Amino acid sequence: MAATTAAVLALGLAACGDDDDTDEEGAPAADDGGAAEGDNAAFCDGIVEFNGMVMNVEIDDTSSEEEITAAGEELAAAFEPVVDGAPEGLSDAATTIDAALQDLAQGDGEAFNSDDTFTTYTDLAAGAIDECGFETVDVEGVDYAFEGVPGSVPAGTVAFRFTNGSEEEEHEMILVRKVDGVQLSWEEIAELPEEESESMVEFKGAAFAPPGGNSGTFAELDPGEYAMLCFIPVGGAEDGPPHFTQGMMAEFSVE
Repeated sequence: MAATTAAVLALGLAACGDDDDTDEEGAPAADDGGAAEGDNAAFCDGIVEFNGMVMNVEIDDTSSEEEITAAGEELAAAFEPVVDGAPEGLSDAATTIDAALQDLAQGDGEAFNSDDTFTTYTDLAAGAIDECGFETVDVEGVDYAFEGVPGSVPAGTVAFRFTNGSEEEEHEMILVRKVDGVQLSWEEIAELPEEESESMVEFKGAAFAPPGGNSGTFAELDPGEYAMLCFIPVGGAEDGPPHFTQGMMAEFSVE
């Protein structure tokens, strides 16, 4: 499962080459987990759709210019409702992402894969959680655990607000669903060779935050068994043990 790290280290944007209802105090809030409503509906529905697409872009450094352009055109079209409907406080970030996507559609992935674009999209996703009324789960990453993870989450569109409470370590939150019929525990799956373990899970979302930072992601959750894991190596060293081996793995169900 270690390769899943790439999906978040470029924000899901990393796939292009660098690679449930609660309020802020944790009390349940009213929401049906469905499409967004109100003045920001087009923006909110758009960023959920875009977030799901960008997390599953399948191009890398070996991709042809034609493949890169096709991905850029698809992502730019999906992002159009986001940039058109972005609330005032998020419009600059949305415009920046849109410009990177337009470049990508022309075969130029430099801006799309940059650290600045990664940071901008992280800010946009976190801000969108505050603007939209989806089911929200607040999770904090510490050295080395996830805190605030509920035992169960309602099925549907769910926003995950992710805060890194560490003073030194970067943390990520990779969301995966166990494939129906898999009987192994999450601990047993995590110990398997990468190719075998990845065949047993479905990637659902990812968020990354530097020390003291925060971010967010949206996920379409089907009923089943889920886990969140951090694959970043201890101390940031390339050959260090991933954080989930130190206890940074949490299970929850979706009903």
